[in-house]
Amino acid sequence: MANNCVEPQKPFSLFALSNFRIEKKIGRGQFSEVYRATYLLENQQVALKKVQIFEMMDAKSRQDCIKEIDLLKQLNHPNVIKYLDSFIEDNELNIVLELADAGDLSHMIKMAALQSPFYSDQMNLLSLCQKIEQCDYPPLPPEHFSEKLRSLVSMCINPDADERPDIVFVLQFSKQMQLWTAST
Repeated sequence: MANNCVEPQKPFSLFALSNFRIEKKIGRGQFSEVYRATYLLENQQVALKKVQIFEMMDAKSRQDCIKEIDLLKQLNHPNVIKYLDSFIEDNELNIVLELADAGDLSHMIKMAALQSPFYSDQMNLLSLCQKIEQCDYPPLPPEHFSEKLRSLVSMCINPDADERPDIVFVLQFSKQMQLWTAST
């Protein structure tokens, strides 16, 4: 009896390092290094994670690495780096991943903190959380934000949760702001 199930075609048909141009190291872990690379057959930018699976890890660590790959294969979400494929060459496990142009998570958190009105040069996570809890923030600059938006932000950032507007109010207010913006 013929099997009618067709396995989806993999994005990388030839699994060899010669099909990648390694451009720049962009990260490193305990057992791995991650490079920005171009998959030459598709001219596609990827992240190539090179894991010293045989020389640097014990059997349990290798098994954990395989479990990580199995997990990555199952994940499919726009906010999660996509697993593309993997192969072993030169005693290294090579994992091909979607390239995150914004950098790694720690870089993204730092960039968000730098743009936050709660951030300052001497800020640490504890003091940042305390400032947020106390709603200790500088007002939004009037030269960049409308009075209506500054008013909405002030209502939402209130240490007393009972005093904050609910989501229905915020939605209605936002729709009204959109109408005001469209008419000007």
